[in-house]
Amino acid sequence: MKPRYPNIRFQLADTQQNLIKTANTNMLEALRDAIIFTLLVILLFLGNLRAVTAALVSIPMVFFATLAIIWMTGGELNMVIYTAIILALGMLVDDAVVVLENIERHLVELKQDLNTAIIKGTKEVIGPVFAGTVATVAIMFPFLFAGDFPQQIFRPLISTLIIALWVSYFLSITFIPAISFFLYRKGISKTRFEGALETVYEKSFGRLVGPYMAILRFSAGGRSVLRRILMTLGVVAFLAFSVKTIMPVIGRDLMPPMDTGIIKAHVKFSANEPVDAAEKRLLPFLGWLHQQPEVVMSSVSYGSEPGVLSLGSGLLPAEAMMTVNCVDRFERKKSIWQFEQEIQDELAKLQNVKAVDVYDFGATPMSSIKAPIDVRLLAEDYNVLPEAAKRAAAAMKTVKGLTSVNTSWDDDFTEARLDIDINRALAYGMTPVKIAAQLPLAGVPVAVSGNLVSMQNQFVRLYFNRPFDGNLDQLRLIPIQTPKGPVPLASLAQIDYGLTANKIERNQMLYSMDVSGYRSRRAISTLTEDTQAALNKADIQGVEISQEGDIKQMKDSFGRMIKSIGIGVILLLMALVAIYQSVRLAIVMVLVLPLAMIGASWGMLAFDKPSCMPSLVGILLLFGIIIKNSILLIDFYQEFRRENNTPFEAAMESVRVRFRPVFMTAFGTIAGMIPIAFEWAVGLERLSPLADVAVGGLLVGTVLTLIYIPMFAYSVDGKDAPK
Repeated sequence: MKPRYPNIRFQLADTQQNLIKTANTNMLEALRDAIIFTLLVILLFLGNLRAVTAALVSIPMVFFATLAIIWMTGGELNMVIYTAIILALGMLVDDAVVVLENIERHLVELKQDLNTAIIKGTKEVIGPVFAGTVATVAIMFPFLFAGDFPQQIFRPLISTLIIALWVSYFLSITFIPAISFFLYRKGISKTRFEGALETVYEKSFGRLVGPYMAILRFSAGGRSVLRRILMTLGVVAFLAFSVKTIMPVIGRDLMPPMDTGIIKAHVKFSANEPVDAAEKRLLPFLGWLHQQPEVVMSSVSYGSEPGVLSLGSGLLPAEAMMTVNCVDRFERKKSIWQFEQEIQDELAKLQNVKAVDVYDFGATPMSSIKAPIDVRLLAEDYNVLPEAAKRAAAAMKTVKGLTSVNTSWDDDFTEARLDIDINRALAYGMTPVKIAAQLPLAGVPVAVSGNLVSMQNQFVRLYFNRPFDGNLDQLRLIPIQTPKGPVPLASLAQIDYGLTANKIERNQMLYSMDVSGYRSRRAISTLTEDTQAALNKADIQGVEISQEGDIKQMKDSFGRMIKSIGIGVILLLMALVAIYQSVRLAIVMVLVLPLAMIGASWGMLAFDKPSCMPSLVGILLLFGIIIKNSILLIDFYQEFRRENNTPFEAAMESVRVRFRPVFMTAFGTIAGMIPIAFEWAVGLERLSPLADVAVGGLLVGTVLTLIYIPMFAYSVDGKDAPK
């Protein structure tokens, strides 16, 4: 552009390039850290460098194979894809390690030769690994078709998870057995370092096997039915207490607030001021703004495009919309919300400023939502709206957590009102329409508005160019051509000044006004509830009131996602029945899923996150991991039953054998989610609740799975061993 327009100075004023670059760089670092943490967990639990080697080789293979499939299907690499792979990391490694661990069990415990151990060890776990993959995919699949906003946001994440799971399954039953010939070619002896790790495990997590066995023995002791009922009622009561107590405290949100480093500011000066006056008033603030170390660049626009019809977001000439780009949150001491407050305080000092809204870029998940809290007032007569809006705004300013409250329009615009003397006009051979037809100057057309509800005519509103916009005397002297000759406008009409609406909005065939409220971090559900309570106390009459902010979309999205989870659980149950040909065992595995909500609730409280769309996806992911561990336990339970063990003995043996891989899966997944849970990348604020739910749910859910799955399994089992 510079060579073409040498006399114009060009400067980059607004861009999201830095945000996108930083986010992608951070996500690669988070993926690196997640891999390291996951491998350390595997090393601790297995004390086996061979397993770490297999996992280390399989991770990039799964990663690149998944990316290849995404690329071939027209997808792209972004933050959501990175997040999906990080979230799936524990499950991806789990398939490989389960196969490898079982091969080693055949080598060490069953004393088989290498070829036999690899073949039989792999065949033994193909079933549960396949069942776990099918079950996890079944519970996630309905999310691909949730519809509307949830589908658009989470379909790439869910589809990436599903692709990665199938790739992981395929590699675990092909590549891992093949590489095992190389890993165990020199035998199964462990190094001194591996022996030390084994000792660490046995003295830490390994000691928990005993308490689990003791709990199962307790459940099968005297009055065993009563004991099992009391144990079940106890955990159900704890679940009810956790959900009922914690959920109201953390609140609900559509998407949690995000520190993007981009700030938006909407500044309103007097509606009667021109653009150049608004520019001059804003100059001192811009000087202060660019002295702040947090600021990289900014841009300001005034009003709306002339001659362009605006649908809901048109600005008056004296309204400014500002974008401020800051350094990312890792390079500044202040959060985006602290800096927003400073900006708001400085803007409030400007002369003749009427209203200021300062909020973070992406304050609402959808651009069609005007503000997080949007109270819409509707009426047939627009004259009643300004007073009603003032009362609503005053009530909303008492709500804790709202940083600013503003109305979409007001009745503060000064206009000259023309009252045509019809009898006098007729005496000159003129009608009001003929007089109005002569008033437009410089090609400005006459705009005749009407009430679309009552179909009554309204006043004609005219905007004059100079020299007729200065005062009343100049307007009175406008010449009107009549059949009897030219006469001044004052001879045909009375002219005076008054206040009117600076702009008028319509919605649903009624006049409308929005009272918008912006927030920092408080949950939208509690904000909306408090706002509604404040409006009820204000007792605003004569208008219809509705909530059109985030809460409206949140209710729709939550309904869709909860329905998808319900359908997913039904598909999961059907898949388990088909795989295990046992309705009782399928129900046992599904019934334990709600228990994971105990940890999920406390996890959200611990990380100070609301219940939101990402947290619902986290519950979905949590169910997938829990069901995989349940399948491992049930599969080995059935295997031991086939060896003519009693149901109780099979339950005890399944816990003893599968304790280590179940705990390793849980803690490996938790380790991989640490970068997401602690938001180690710009933009992860929006997705971190997903990991927070999974971390809390896995900590509690894994403990309960190892207790209640075996207990329920032997409780509902028949006397005859399965064939």
